[in-house]
Amino acid sequence: MKFRFLNNTLENRRFDYNPRYYDERKESLTQKKEYYDKMKSGELSDDDRRTAFRENFKSELSRGEYRQGQNRSANIRVILLIVVIVALGYFVFNGLDDVDTIVNKLW
Repeated sequence: MKFRFLNNTLENRRFDYNPRYYDERKESLTQKKEYYDKMKSGELSDDDRRTAFRENFKSELSRGEYRQGQNRSANIRVILLIVVIVALGYFVFNGLDDVDTIVNKLW
C-alpha cells in the first residue's frame, strides 16, 4: 500500500500566459481620428457623439490635477473641522469665562 499523500511535494503550476502590450494613448488617438473623420464627412450619429462625450468626460476626470485639487480641498476641510472641534472641546472643559480673553488676544 502506497501512501502518496504523505510524500507529496508542492510544485508550482505553470500557465500559458503571454502578456500583450496595450497602449491606451494610441487607442484614444485612433478613436479621436475616427470621430473627426466622421464629423468632417457628416456621418456622425448620436451614438457616436454620446460615446465621444463620455470618453472626453472620463479623460477629464482621470486627470491628476482634478484629483489633486479635490484632495487638497478635502484635506483643508478636515483640518478646519479638527480645529473647530478642538476649540469647542477646550471651551467645554475650561468653561466659557476665558472666551473674552482669548478673543481679545486674537484681535
